[in-house]
Order: sequence, then C-alpha cells, then structure tokens
Amino acid sequence: MLIDGDQLIEKQLTIKTTTEVVFPDGRKTVLTPVSYTPVPDGSFLSLNGAWQVKRWPFGQSEKTLVSPELDDRRWETVEQPGKVFYADPEAHRQVIPNWNRVTQTHIPDRDGAIIRRRVYCPKEWTGKRIYLRFDAIYPAGEVYVNGEKVGGHWSGLTPVEFDVTDKVVPGTEVLIAVRLWRKHRFHKMDMVRHAVEFCGLAQPAYLFATEPVQLSGYHLASRLGENLNSGEVTGTVTVCSYAGPGQGRVELTLLDPLGKQVGKISCPFKISARTSLTLPLSLPVGKPLLWNDEQPHLYTAGLKLLVKNQPEQRFTYRTGFRRLELSPAGPRLNGHFIKFRGVNHLTYHPEGGMYTPREWLRRNLSLMKKANVNAIRTHFLGPACLAELCDELGIYLLQELPIDWGTDYIHDPEWVGPALMRIQGGILRDRHHVSVMVWSVGNENLPLNASVAEDGWNHLRIFNRFCKRLDPERPTMFPPPGPANKIKAIFEVRVGDIADTHYNFSLVKEMHRTGRIANPRSWEGDMEEVTREEALAKGWSGVWFSSEYGIFNMMPDLLNAPYLSVIDENPPDPLSGKNSLQVFIERLEREWGFMREDPTCLGGAYFPWMCSGSGRNPWGWVRWAEDADWGVMTAELLPKPYFWALRVAFSPVKFPGRVFWEKGQDFIEFPLTNHYNSYNLNQCLLRTQQSAGSRWMGISRDFRDFRIEAEPGETVTARIPLWEPAALKSLEENGVACCRCSLLDPTGFRPITADILILCREKARTVEAEMPIGPDAQM
Repeated sequence: MLIDGDQLIEKQLTIKTTTEVVFPDGRKTVLTPVSYTPVPDGSFLSLNGAWQVKRWPFGQSEKTLVSPELDDRRWETVEQPGKVFYADPEAHRQVIPNWNRVTQTHIPDRDGAIIRRRVYCPKEWTGKRIYLRFDAIYPAGEVYVNGEKVGGHWSGLTPVEFDVTDKVVPGTEVLIAVRLWRKHRFHKMDMVRHAVEFCGLAQPAYLFATEPVQLSGYHLASRLGENLNSGEVTGTVTVCSYAGPGQGRVELTLLDPLGKQVGKISCPFKISARTSLTLPLSLPVGKPLLWNDEQPHLYTAGLKLLVKNQPEQRFTYRTGFRRLELSPAGPRLNGHFIKFRGVNHLTYHPEGGMYTPREWLRRNLSLMKKANVNAIRTHFLGPACLAELCDELGIYLLQELPIDWGTDYIHDPEWVGPALMRIQGGILRDRHHVSVMVWSVGNENLPLNASVAEDGWNHLRIFNRFCKRLDPERPTMFPPPGPANKIKAIFEVRVGDIADTHYNFSLVKEMHRTGRIANPRSWEGDMEEVTREEALAKGWSGVWFSSEYGIFNMMPDLLNAPYLSVIDENPPDPLSGKNSLQVFIERLEREWGFMREDPTCLGGAYFPWMCSGSGRNPWGWVRWAEDADWGVMTAELLPKPYFWALRVAFSPVKFPGRVFWEKGQDFIEFPLTNHYNSYNLNQCLLRTQQSAGSRWMGISRDFRDFRIEAEPGETVTARIPLWEPAALKSLEENGVACCRCSLLDPTGFRPITADILILCREKARTVEAEMPIGPDAQM
C-alpha cells in the first residue's frame, strides 16, 4: 500500500511537536517540526570557541555530566565548531572488525561525547524570547540547557533551533551541553561515507533573542518579469505574538547595490494574544540590475517590525534578480544562453573536517572562479555561509538536500519523516539566496529490487512535491546512480524538472537519437521505457544536467598512471603508461565537450573539486574518504596540475589548436563560440601575440588587440590579421607560425591563453592535419 504523500506533507507543515504517523498497513514514520526563526540584527551571541569534552565511555551518568553543578575544568578542551572525532589515518595498520564507511558498524552504538560551554546570557534580553540554534551537529546530538534536555537533532547537515526562554535567566550564566552521537539509525542519509568519521559541531552555534511579538518567518521571492525590465519582491511574512494583543506594521525596504533606496512598502496589522498572522507583501522594482555569475549584482532587503510598546526589530538579507527558464529548446538565464561549468563541492577542511571556516571557504571559491568554474553542486548540504558567498562571488548553486544512497531504505516509510525534516530544514535556510538555482534532491537513490520499487518511486515523488510546496520558484533534479552491477546507465527523467545522469552519456545520446530510452526501476535491472513526449508530459522540462562525471584519482605524484581514470565509458589501457594528465584532458574533452555543445544541457558538475580525508600532516600519510584523492585542488588550496586542464576546458571561449593558412592571405579565421551568459565578446579584449617557428615560437613580446562581435551563445567566424611580418614570412616559406590569444573580460580577468598553431595548407596536405597535442603525441 502506497502512503498518502499529500496528507503527510500537510502534517509536516503544521505539526508543533514530534509526531508519530501510523499508516493503514501498520507501518510508521516520525515527523519532526522544523522552524527557522529570523534573527534580528544585532541580537546574536556566538557559542564558537572553547568547549569542554568528555568522551564515551563516560564512567558517570549522562545526567550528571550535563549538570551545571559538575566541575568540568579538568576535561579536555576542543574548539567548536570543529572535530571532536575524526578517522585515525593510521587505523588500517590493523584490521578493524566490522569496518564499514557507510553503515559505521565498527563504531559502538553508544559511542560519542558530551561537550559543554558556559556563556553569560545578556541582561538586556530580559522579557525577550530566547532561542538556541545549531547550524549543524554532525552526525547527531541531544541538547541540554542548564542540565535540562531541550531536544535532539538526528540530522547532521540541517539546522535546529530550540526556544529556551523558560530555561535561562538573562543576566546569569548559562550551561549549554550537547550529547554527541557518532552514529544513529538515519546517519546514512547525511553521507557519512565522505565525512571520514567526523563528529562534532560542523557549523556555528549561537543564542539569539526576539521581542515578544516577533517575525516567526518570511518567504519573499525576488522575481524578474518576462521582459527582464521589471521585478518585484513578493511573498509573505508571519508575525507571532507570545504576549497580549498588539498592533503595528511591517516595513520592507530595498536598497540597490550602491546602497540607494529603490522601494519601500508598509503593511499595518492587529494581532490577538498568543496567535500568529500571515501578511502579504509585494514591492515593485523598476529596471533592476540583474544577477549572474559574471555580474552578481546584489540588493539589500530590510524588514522592520514596529509594534506599539516594544523596541523595533530589524532583519536584513541580500537578494538579487535573475530569471532561469527551462524548455525543450534549452535553458536560458536572464534571456540569454547559459551553461553551468560546475564542480562537486564536498564540505571538508584539512584541520576543521566538516567545519569549513568562512574565510578559508572564500579563498576556495575564489580559486574556483579562477578556474572558470561558475557552478557548484554540493555533495553535502553545504554550510550556511556557502550560499552567502556564492551570492556575493557569482556562483550558481545546485544545493543537495541530504538523502544519500537510499538503496536499502528509500522504499521504507519509516525513513520518509526524516527525509521531509531534512528537505524542510535545507530549503527554509537557503531559499532566499539568489545563487541557489536548483534543489538537488538526494543522491543516487534507486530502489533495491522490483518488489519495493513502487514504494521507492512514490517516496521520491513525495519529496519532489514537498520541495515545490516550500519553494515553487526553483526547479528540482534527482541525481541517479552511475553504472554498476546490472545498470549500464540512467537518464533520470521520471522525477524532477531537470534530467540527470552520472558517469555515462549513452542514454542521453539515445534519447536525442531515437526519442526513447529504457531506465531501470530498481537495482535488479527491471526496465521501463519512456518516450521524450511522455517524459515532457509528466513534468520534465527537456533540459538535462550531469551532476557527476569525470571521476579521476588525482594523486599528483602519479605522472604515468592511466588507470587513475575510473567509471569511464572509454577506459584507457591500464598498462599503456600514458601520461595521467593527458588521459584526464582527453576524457574531459570527450565528456565536458559533449555537454558544452549540447544546447539542451544546462551543464555538469565535475566530481569533485576537493576530496575529504584525515591526516595529521597533509604532506604525510592521509586516509582518504573513498580511498582516493579525487579532487583537482589540495586541502591546503594548492592547485594540482589537473586544475589547469579544468580551467582550460571551462573557458567561456575555446580557441582551436590549429588552423590552416592559404597562400595569399594576410589573416587567419576560425569558428568561435561565446559561452558567456551576459557579455557580448566585443566587451572583452582579444590580445594577440604572433611569432614564427619553430625554435622560438613560444616566445613573443609585442601584442595587438582586437574585438570580436558575438552575442552569448552565438558562434561566429573570427578573423585575426597576421600582423607580425616574421610569422607571415614563415608561412609563405611553408613554415609554421603561432598566434597566442589571451582573452581579457570586462573586469580584466584572463580566463584563457591559447596558442593557435598556423600551418600552410599546402604543406598540411603532406602531414596529418589533426596531429595529437600533448605529452603522449607520437611525432
């Protein structure tokens, strides 16, 4: 019997306390309420810093260990957020009984720790509502305030908050304690296989306060009209009174990127005692500056809650205006061509583990931008500051909602409640961020066998509907498994707006060729056919994305190891001794090249940018999360050689390696495609340097600048004069020449420098025109 998803969604959205739901066939799930109360500006007390820790086995009762009377000064001190536990990099010197990175069966059931921190609750918070929020407790924890349990959180990646108004006294010391659990029944959902046994606060924790009449929530979408010349900030705010009746007003103000006010509205209200009230707000915006990866214009939205006889409360967030459109003709952003040149982001820091400090993360993302990366698919639900930084830097974010590897549970109703809690927590936290483009719902969730397949697919459809209830503005996608066992490939068009595929493009090509594919319903390989028209009728937009491709073990020292390329449709000969970098370049050009040229492809996310692993010295022995150092970047933010290959492949303009020159010409010409979203190529500077070959062909000093007219997505014929006399003379004598092209965008950033080798057409007839380029070339 299939569970009724619509009833379950309504209950999840309305419950106030943890609720067990029993289905007609006797199966059960537990629903957990999720709240994300807006934090008033300036009303914030950080709990980051030194915490005292006692590790299991405790030797005393847990009730004693969370008591305020206990003296913990002799306990170990740890910095939080950060790791309390992490995998021992030397552990595999001896066999670990029952070791399993996914099930964690080698960790005792009650293993964990108690961490404690004392803080002073400001006296100024007297009469206010006081909340305790943890942005992430990984993988789970139970929370105590002054010795009294206020709740637990069995999700390692989503935030949790507790109303502790009745548990603290402003003007006095408060003891915050967390009973950390290293494992729990639902930890698989949070991708523990990549967390390297991390346990601790993975993100910041803090106390904050509101007035008795508060904003308990808001959902304001920044919409851009079809004409791209008008926008609006529209939606609702919810006012809640924990006191007597009151009256007041809510104001919404919008400032442009330079701080100039562009709009303001006010909505008066009257509210009864201990009730809540939802108010509509809509603020029109004329000719807004648009947000994209090239020009990430950000506006500042300010909410003000003014209530008679209580201080005003202000709330500030950044927003932007952009319009993503998906159709069978292909994706468009702000009316223009768009291609996501993405990478997978695994939350990992060499010292903090799952905690990635904001400034370190900023440097990491800045290096992505230098590699021409303009998109991230998170492979954990990323930290809260990730979306903030993507807003600011101009990076498209495909945010994963944590339901990982559900083969043995995706069909089980018991796991539906925990999944809904994770979906709601992630979306409520991040739905106001302009950089969040897509909700990527879970990862590689295919039912185990045919007998449970229908339950599994029903649950995935429920998750999709729930995303749409929480955020109708954004599309969804459901990343499928890659090739394994009986499964050659999956092109997931059955659920979500955007189709997805991992590590194999054969079904994408078959859909293009025949308009029909067969996908497995379960790991048993029971196939079901679907036509393009059927998929479109059921909700597919006609656009696709590859959220994982190109996986490659990038140990930088291994220079001639072609076997490092794995899950490869065209695996190289492992004994060939080919140069590892060249194998990577060839695979990247094959896979990314296909996505780059397909107009219906939104793009892809290379797997991954950086790999997680534990090691006391990153230059010493490191235990990698999946036994391989997959990423193009080291944890110390040092680019590996593969970084530069990725940067070249992701350039928004690709130049040919060779062109042919005809006798009598004083120019070269070749096709050029503009893969920018908003820049016409005539806004960029094409700086050329030319030289004659061959001995000194790569050395040149003089340059000439040109501009080429090409709209975003347009392919044109570029013509470059042969202005260097020596280059032209060499060609006239049947020699070779070189034209070095450096592209400078309107900000002065150089996304690519490429050498075009120029061959005389007459001479080329005696030489293979497409000679291989790279360290494995046979000349």
